[in-house]
Amino acid sequence: MPDDTDTTGLERGYRRWLLAYPREYRRDRGPEILVTLLDAADPGRSRPAAREVAHLLRHGLSVRVAEVGRRAVVVAVIAAVLGGLGGIALGSWLAWRSVDPMTPDKATAMSLARTALPVPAQGKVEYYGRHTFWNPNSNGSLKGGTGLRAGRATVTGKVPPQGRLEELTAAVQRQMRAQGWQDVRTTIDRYGSQVSPSALAEVTGTRDGYLATVQAFSGDAVNPATLSVDLMWAEPPGHIRDTILGGLAGVLLGALLGLGTAHRMRRYGPGRQRWYSRLCVATLLMLTPACLGNIPTGTGSLLASTHRNGTGPSVYWGGFVFFGAQPLAILSLIPIVAIIVGCLWPRGENARTSRIA
Repeated sequence: MPDDTDTTGLERGYRRWLLAYPREYRRDRGPEILVTLLDAADPGRSRPAAREVAHLLRHGLSVRVAEVGRRAVVVAVIAAVLGGLGGIALGSWLAWRSVDPMTPDKATAMSLARTALPVPAQGKVEYYGRHTFWNPNSNGSLKGGTGLRAGRATVTGKVPPQGRLEELTAAVQRQMRAQGWQDVRTTIDRYGSQVSPSALAEVTGTRDGYLATVQAFSGDAVNPATLSVDLMWAEPPGHIRDTILGGLAGVLLGALLGLGTAHRMRRYGPGRQRWYSRLCVATLLMLTPACLGNIPTGTGSLLASTHRNGTGPSVYWGGFVFFGAQPLAILSLIPIVAIIVGCLWPRGENARTSRIA
């Protein structure tokens, strides 16, 4: 057994990891397990070994699973996945609430375009879709649509007749860096001689909360070289952080809700348990379309990427407005509330009597 000077710290460590077991199990078997662990510990050790920690966690969680039942675990896992995807959407949406939903006005767009284009602007500002950031391809998110698109203002520059793609790209980079644009990046895609235009260069950068995407198309025998800049809002500084925190909170709350309600329903009669199962299925059917469409990717939500029409900021709630998924997601609150109320509703005399028998 370890020396007395180390026993206190080692015992505290074992007691901490014994929390993996249910409370009743710890009350009945905890002292016995603790004495066995202390007796088997090497002299001088002040903390549990990694192998012992893994064994306590694995065995403790298996006891908890056996106690609550397999159905509760399945419900908890599904609820955690849906809650996590829903939390990602909520965290991203809350982060974007600090951003003006309107695209840059014409005066702002022209002023910013002059700082990004190395050539004179043509003096005309065009808008992609509506002038709003939120779902510009739909009349309203409740009616559904093709998801979120970053509302953008486009300004075209006057390209020299003999302007080469590499020269234009280098000039754009120098201009943007000189005018204070940050995180300036360049990508060049070449499509081959059979495609017209045969190459596209894209230079992106951020400044004062805006995202600029300068696109340069190479000229050929049919099409002249073109140069344009798309201006839109950049991602808020805390967007990724809020999205991750929202997802983690959603996983935790979903797992606790699923595990708690499924475990509590075991106390009731078969009638209420059947209703519980039906409400769970209804919630699953209503939430799944939005949540699956909201799986995060490198360019936003799976079914609503803001990069689909050129580089743009990433948002992670697009799945909840994709072709009418939002109304179903809102209606899913009804069975969720019904599940919670059903778990808190007192048991009837018949169910209590059958439970005692």
